[in-house]
Amino acid sequence: MEFVGDHRFSASAMEVWLALNDPEVLKRTIPGCEVMERVTPTDYAGHLKISLGILTAAFDGKITLSELNPPTSYRISVEAHGPIAGSAKGSARVRLVDHEGGAVLHYEAESEIGGRLAVLGAKLMHGTATRYAEKFFARFTKAMEERSAEMARLARG
Repeated sequence: MEFVGDHRFSASAMEVWLALNDPEVLKRTIPGCEVMERVTPTDYAGHLKISLGILTAAFDGKITLSELNPPTSYRISVEAHGPIAGSAKGSARVRLVDHEGGAVLHYEAESEIGGRLAVLGAKLMHGTATRYAEKFFARFTKAMEERSAEMARLARG
């Protein structure tokens, strides 16, 4: 499956970059994420539960960042395995560009699914992935707004 899109933020590219690399922000904004830990400067480990129609599946996953060019781009690779649902892996090229009044995040992603996930079919999985991406960006945007408000409050003293 392939996904392409962009999202606009009122924060700068550097602010978005920092939030995208903060495990606490990721834990709060990735739908179903229960654990997100930085293992090395470029590797994270996590655990999440997602709903796929009537099936709720738990996954342990690994995220690796590469091709780092802060604060403008990187590649993110994800591998997730669930004892019931199967496996998923994918990668995305992420670019951040400062734009008037904030930053724009562009992404190009691809993924593969295996096991019971594959049985559910690509169409169902694509729709589910799209909904989860929308939830993530809504939550991440809110987290960015909260961070910006806190920074402004701290700057005022």
